[in-house]
Amino acid sequence: MAGTDVNQVAISSLNHIKGQDKVIDVLRVNIDAYFNSRQNGTCASFGPALLVGPSGTGKSLVAKAVHSELANLDLIEANSEMLTVGEITAMLIQATDETTIFLDEAQSLDTKVQHILLTALSEKKLFTPKKNNKGGYAIPLANFTLILASTHEYLLQDALRNRMRIYARFDYYSNDDLIGIVKQRADSLGWDYESEDVLRIIAKRSKQTPRIALNRNLQMAWNVCSSENRALITLSDTLRAFQLLDIDELGLDALERSYLQELSKNESVRLNVVASKIGLPRQTVANVIEPYLLRQELIEKIGSERVITDKGKAHIEHFFRSNCLIDGDLMTNE
Repeated sequence: MAGTDVNQVAISSLNHIKGQDKVIDVLRVNIDAYFNSRQNGTCASFGPALLVGPSGTGKSLVAKAVHSELANLDLIEANSEMLTVGEITAMLIQATDETTIFLDEAQSLDTKVQHILLTALSEKKLFTPKKNNKGGYAIPLANFTLILASTHEYLLQDALRNRMRIYARFDYYSNDDLIGIVKQRADSLGWDYESEDVLRIIAKRSKQTPRIALNRNLQMAWNVCSSENRALITLSDTLRAFQLLDIDELGLDALERSYLQELSKNESVRLNVVASKIGLPRQTVANVIEPYLLRQELIEKIGSERVITDKGKAHIEHFFRSNCLIDGDLMTNE
């Protein structure tokens, strides 16, 4: 029976990860070294590891695959931004040699929490504070596995970042890798598709990230198909999905196109001006809207000024001239 949710599939091995070959090689070498050390009688832990890269590139998925590869029994995940001193202390004390602690968006960790992690890694102990003129005492810790993931590793304290023994940098995905990822997930879920064009269009509009390709694009294409009580995702289903999502052939949504439109009205526009025009905080525009547009060479940054490129102008003009979302995908081999 076909699944209904794109996230129903669990990745249990690095062998199932497509793309990020350098990351997989680094982790595979360290996993093999870890098991060889254990066979030789060395009481060692894996890592600690720091997974670095843009949002949506698979850091959490890979962390869970590493946990499975290590055959650890317990996986503890936490929201780094909300993690308190008491919570991290409890995690560390309760952890065993077969526990993996995974902290995503680690750059959001409180400085005190980072200090506790650093002490735990360097001393393998936690130290209780002095109280009522009595000295504190040390609590020994197990050889737990710590994996941190971050989109901005240099916001971590230098001492903690430098303590990481394994450093793996994720990058954006090629279109071929994304096609393979979409195919793998659709096949695993039992979702049939009409042709390779379905996979290609889904991959092309994903901004080079698996999270968008799977969670948004593939899921919506399946939902359109399922709403018609069919079990085969057609090309028409896929294009209808993007029409409903208001996503064009470059993966841009209405807000991103509005940004480009504002830039196209002037030779250059200051960041705070264009942000106010589209109704977003300037930091959101700089951190969320602009990176993909810069990678696609649709805009340029000149100091605090933003300029739309010829490619950006051509895209906007073409989109509004055609007033449809199916352009390009069926006419090219991109």
